[in-house]
Amino acid sequence: MLFNVETDGGTSITGYLVPDTFAVNPSIRVRDQGSELLTFEANETRHALVEAGRHATGQCGFRIDETMVPGLGGLSGLSLHDADSDLLIYRRSNGGALIPQKVFRLETHLVPLWRLDAVFEDKFQFFYPRADHYGRETATQLFLLTGGESCLISGRLLYKNYEMYVVDKFKCFAILRDPYDELAERMLFLSQMGSNLHHLLGERDRMIFEPVIAALNDTTHLEETSMRRFFKRLSSEVVAILSNPLVRQLTAQTPDAMPPPGCLASALDILSTFEGLGLRSDDAHSRGIIAEGLGLDEAVLPSLAEFPRVSELGRQLKEIRTIEGFLEKDLDLFHHMTQAFQKVAP
Repeated sequence: MLFNVETDGGTSITGYLVPDTFAVNPSIRVRDQGSELLTFEANETRHALVEAGRHATGQCGFRIDETMVPGLGGLSGLSLHDADSDLLIYRRSNGGALIPQKVFRLETHLVPLWRLDAVFEDKFQFFYPRADHYGRETATQLFLLTGGESCLISGRLLYKNYEMYVVDKFKCFAILRDPYDELAERMLFLSQMGSNLHHLLGERDRMIFEPVIAALNDTTHLEETSMRRFFKRLSSEVVAILSNPLVRQLTAQTPDAMPPPGCLASALDILSTFEGLGLRSDDAHSRGIIAEGLGLDEAVLPSLAEFPRVSELGRQLKEIRTIEGFLEKDLDLFHHMTQAFQKVAP
C-alpha cells in the first residue's frame, strides 16, 4: 500500500492511497477526535499509476473539502484512514504539545512492549505501532511520509530492509533482552496460540511459527523437565525458526535467512548507531534512556520489568545445554552489550 497527503490547505486536503489490490478503488475514512464523519471513495484519477501497471483505473487520488465535510478547516483533530484496514494515512497536529522528532523503536520482542507504545499515541502526529504487521511496501511507506516531523514507528522489522530510510532521518531506540528470557516468553506465548491469543500474531508470523506452535501442542507443562524432552526431539526446522532471532533481525533480509558471515560485527555496528539502548533487566535505566532521548518525564513511562514467569522459565532454559548452540550468536551479542553497559554505568 502506498499513501501520502500532498497538501493540507485547511479547507481542502489532497493525497493518494494506492491499495495492494490491483482493481479495487480505495476508500478513505474521515474522523475528528475519533468520531466518524465520512467515508468516501477516492475521487481523483492518477493516470501515471495505470501507465506504471500499478493500478487498473488509477482512481487512487483524493480530494476532500468543505462541501464534503463542513467546517473542515477548523477540525484540528482530523485524521484520515484507509477504510479497509483502518491504517492511519494522515493526522493533523491537533494543536497539542507533540514531540517534534522522527523516532523508530526497533521491537526486539515477539510479544511487543504494547504498554510502552500506548504512552506515545497522543505525543506524535504520526503513530504506527506494530509496523511489522504490514507488508514490506506499506512499512516502507511509513518511513517516507511527508508533511510532519512528529512520527513514531515501532515494530519487529528486519532492520536491513529499512536501514536506508532510517539512518540520519530517525532517532532509533531498542530494548534488548537476555536471549533465554526472550526464548522463554516465546515458548509461553506460542504455547497458547490455540486459545484467544492467536490473533495477536501477524499473518506472516503465524505462518513462520506454525511448526513451533504444532510442536508445543504436545507439551502440557513448560518447566525444565518437559523442556529438556521438547528440545531433545525438536526438528531442524523448528530449531532454525527459534535460532538467534535478534542477530537475524538486525542482519538478515528475509525472515527465514540465517545470519550472514560477520553478522556479530555487523549487528554491533548497527546498534552503535542507535540513539538509545536499554536492557529489559534494568528497568530504571531503560526508561531513563527513552525519556531523556524524547524529552519526557520518566514517570510517564510504564515499568519494563521482566515478568516473573518469564524469568523463572528463562533460568530453567539456561540449564539445557542444547539451547546454547542455537542461541550462540544472540548470546555473544548480548554479552558484548552487557559488557558495554557495565563500562558506562555510573
